[in-house]
Formats: sequence, structure tokens, C-alpha cells
Amino acid sequence: MQPASMPSAAAPSPYQPPSSMTKGGMYSFQKWLMIGVIVLIIASVLAEFPLSTSAPDITDYDLMVEKEAKEYTDDLDSFEGLVALFAALSSILTTASLSLIGYAFIREGHEGDSHHVALRITMILAAVILLTSIVGRSFSLF
Repeated sequence: MQPASMPSAAAPSPYQPPSSMTKGGMYSFQKWLMIGVIVLIIASVLAEFPLSTSAPDITDYDLMVEKEAKEYTDDLDSFEGLVALFAALSSILTTASLSLIGYAFIREGHEGDSHHVALRITMILAAVILLTSIVGRSFSLF
């Protein structure tokens, strides 16, 4: 008869979080709120990059010469493309940051058992307003 062997510890699955990680360790209201605010600040700074002073000035070009007139229209088109690019990036980051803040409000309102019921309802309503403002920006009846 063989001696009873100690059962070996099962190898942790690569698809499961480590057992040392507590259930709420990945989420904290302050962390998600601060990430959302930081992304919102980055979006607002990004929207200000193409300065109006960096637009091509018409006085720098002699529009009577066809080559310089074409250079002016090309430079103006390039500047408008740059403004559109930064506006699009800023809009994407703004939407992402408002979504993160809305997520933090919904999650805190749902799981924040230590808060008063009125505060929890207010957080849910604030999240609904944030998320409907995101949807409402691109929604049109006409």
C-alpha cells in the first residue's frame, strides 16, 4: 500500500484573476472619476492645439501669382484639416471621459451601500444625464 500523498495545489488558471486580488480591488469610485476627469482635461487641451494664429495669413501670399494663390489655398486646406483632426480627437476623448464618469456614477450608485438612498439615486440620475447627453449630441430628428 502506498502512503497517502498530499494533494497538489491546482495551478492558477490564466483566465482568472489572482486569488490575492480582492473583489473590489479593481474598482474605486475615486479612481474611475479621476481617470474620466484627466481624459476630459486632455481632450480640452487637445482642442486648443491648432491656434488661430497658425492659420495662413493672406498677406503673406501674392494672390496675383497663380503659384502663390495655389500655395495659399493648399496651406489653408491643410490648416482646416488639422483643425478638423484635433476637433475629432477631442470629441472622441470627451465622449470617452464622460462615459467613464457615467460608469463611475452608475457603479457607485448601485454598489455604494454606505451612502444614503438619496445620494445613490442622485448618482444614477447624474449618470443617466451624462450618457443621454453623449447620445443626444449626434441625434437629430431632421
